[in-house]
Amino acid sequence: MTPARLTTVVAAGAVAVGGIVWAQSDEQPAQAGPQAQSATVELSQGRLAYTPDKRGNRIPDFSSAGYRGGRTAIPEVPVAATLSAADKGDDTGRIQAALDKAADRPAGDGVHGAVLLGPGEFRVTASLKLPGGVVLRGSGTGSSGTLLRAQGTPGSLITIGSDASYTRVGKRANIADPYVPVGATKLAVDNAADFKRGERIVVQRPTTQPWINAIGMDKIPGGEAWTPNSGQLSVRTITAVSGNTLTLDAPITTAIEKKYGGGTVWHYTLDGQVSDAGVENLAADATAFTKDPDYDRPEDGKNREAGAFASRLLTVNAARDVWAKDVKLTHFGSGFYVNDNASRVTIEDAQDLDMKVPDGLAPPPAFMVGGQQVLVRDTTVTGDRVHAWTTQAFAAGPNVFTRSTAKSLTGSGQVDAGPHMRWASGTLYDQLTITSSDSAFIAANAWDGGTGHGWQGANNVFWNTRSATYTVLAPPTADNWAFGPTGKQVPGKHDAALPTTPDVGTIVSPGTPVQPASLFTQQVRDRG
Repeated sequence: MTPARLTTVVAAGAVAVGGIVWAQSDEQPAQAGPQAQSATVELSQGRLAYTPDKRGNRIPDFSSAGYRGGRTAIPEVPVAATLSAADKGDDTGRIQAALDKAADRPAGDGVHGAVLLGPGEFRVTASLKLPGGVVLRGSGTGSSGTLLRAQGTPGSLITIGSDASYTRVGKRANIADPYVPVGATKLAVDNAADFKRGERIVVQRPTTQPWINAIGMDKIPGGEAWTPNSGQLSVRTITAVSGNTLTLDAPITTAIEKKYGGGTVWHYTLDGQVSDAGVENLAADATAFTKDPDYDRPEDGKNREAGAFASRLLTVNAARDVWAKDVKLTHFGSGFYVNDNASRVTIEDAQDLDMKVPDGLAPPPAFMVGGQQVLVRDTTVTGDRVHAWTTQAFAAGPNVFTRSTAKSLTGSGQVDAGPHMRWASGTLYDQLTITSSDSAFIAANAWDGGTGHGWQGANNVFWNTRSATYTVLAPPTADNWAFGPTGKQVPGKHDAALPTTPDVGTIVSPGTPVQPASLFTQQVRDRG
């Protein structure tokens, strides 16, 4: 493996954050090779100072992640209806009826009202659909609170939004810049006449054959080579138009290069999109799901929602400005999915405990993000053979996982975090701790693993993470960064099988935490 690119920044011997003490490790830093100019960031006079690389790529600003771009607190939605627990029977129908009735109420600032579930158990099959402007709220996560008792075939107990895709409306505008760097919030188009401040648009960076060839994903064996497709769709809001230059509310997280096909900008529709909906203050148990005869069935091309992978509390589909907070899950196979048609989502104070993963099954995710501007914070995961915090293919970011912990139930089970497959970019893994002898943060080339996952992610940032090991590699045309990682730096699992040994990403202050303790918190503070 090639030497890591090493940089020094302001470091702290021991910084206490969120109940976790970040202490200097005994691990010896990796040997530094020839210094390449890498993008970096450091704290200077109380603010972050960014240094771009020679092409203008910089550490992305993640502060727009979360409900309403992180600028508005999750609302306290008034109660529209209250349901009491029943002694027996399936409660799905009456909960759904109450949710639908609440959605018919007049809306104020986008919200209609909350359906409050009283203390006790509510038996629910995997079919609750949360309408826009409606909150499903329990009476607490403890023994005297509200418990959703999963019933029937494993699935998502609650779904927000349709499964529709972004559909182009009107003409495309071609991106005129020969190179739009990572972290950029401005781009030039050939004609900006049709675009206005305040509009939401898609910035499309297609996956083209020349780019696939450039990053080596045309060489994956076994019929798993990548093929051209629509690529990365970044939903952004225009904050200013000046001539033919658009200013965006959130950065681009993968460089857009004319020589690899460039990109386009277009207006869109998203049928069935839900906004201002949330799940709050309740617990859920999925023990019944684990008894399903197909619970240990693996996902495949025909069964994308199989067994343990389908066992989850919440799926967020076509949705924007929605949330889940103060929720506690036990005995689920998965937990939370935020799919690629979702944006500006907050999941906070969420526990996914005692995850039930059958022997021999590939690790399912506790928190899976495919959308953009998603914030997952103050979460807890316990289980074995699980991906604690991870992303789907071509996730556009910026996304954030922060102030969270994961722990193996046995002390030695596989628990990891990082991008899962196919070039998810612009995710921050911030102040995360995984406790297991088989724990890892990984951003690498998975090669023919899974369904030809290949380069799992690019331009991701690992900030003050703690685990037994970490693997942070740099894809061709991009980078991944680790600042203050604690753990043993190791090669990628598939490195020996690759045609070319990959470069190590930018590793900053290995073994010693950096300041600020949280990149996300400081970026929010700097934004003001």
